[in-house]
Amino acid sequence: MTKNELLNKALFCSATIHQPHALKAFLATESLSQSIILDEAIWDQASKLMSNSEVLVSGTFSDFIEVPKLSDIRIQRILERGIYPVAYEALIQWHKKKGFDDIINNYVKISASHNEYLSHNITILLAFNTLYPQLNKFQKIPFLERVTEFITSTFGSKSADVHLTQFQTVTFKELLAVSIEQPGFFGHNLITLAWLMRCRGALGKDLLMALNQNLYIQATSPLEDSDDAVDLDIFSKSVGYESEEYFSQKIHTLVFGTCSNLHQITLADSLEYLWKQFPDNRESISRVTDYYGRMLEK
Repeated sequence: MTKNELLNKALFCSATIHQPHALKAFLATESLSQSIILDEAIWDQASKLMSNSEVLVSGTFSDFIEVPKLSDIRIQRILERGIYPVAYEALIQWHKKKGFDDIINNYVKISASHNEYLSHNITILLAFNTLYPQLNKFQKIPFLERVTEFITSTFGSKSADVHLTQFQTVTFKELLAVSIEQPGFFGHNLITLAWLMRCRGALGKDLLMALNQNLYIQATSPLEDSDDAVDLDIFSKSVGYESEEYFSQKIHTLVFGTCSNLHQITLADSLEYLWKQFPDNRESISRVTDYYGRMLEK
């Protein structure tokens, strides 16, 4: 499995539970392969994890749909109501009319207005936006179909709150502290923090403040599912060190130790990013990495 082969596979991986995760996982694999894991086996491991988590589709649905030109309001209504299969063509027409930035900007504003447990509404969206410039013209149609599936399963009839003006200022350092204390299901709070930090330049001040506040609320509120809490017994046995060699070993274990959950790749990449960004917190970050490796072996 090569990088390009994995990308092409991810473009045709659709969700089995709520939202498609393969493209975000592809970006995580790409990032890890360029920094901490210099192991060509990572492409094969990511492919296996995608096969475990997602359903593979064998073509593009829009090839079999004949739809007249849709008005802007019809496009929005079709996507809000999740009307398939015409939803695929609706997003393609939106893309042709106004470009991908217009689509992304619309849903980022909605994400900032509506806090979502696990924060998939913003992290997958930011991953799509990051990946889009890499795609060639043949890859954009399957990509837009995965985007269609994501937005119809995530946003429905939600709209952006135009009165988003009052925010609690929360720093990335504060977010790291609360996210380490309550990382959520498979470290999703840490995954979200890494994505917000990576994409902060593209978000703008107000949207970033709103999204930071959303994450702070997620990390400091009671969990919606008690099974997502940290296993204190396993955490008490987990160890953290500032050693880069130790951290690299723990990242390798998290990625390759089992073949259980696609978030192994996504979380490992986020922890590696946070390790670099917060040198004063490396001991606690490496302990969390060790913890999730142990959880997978449980």
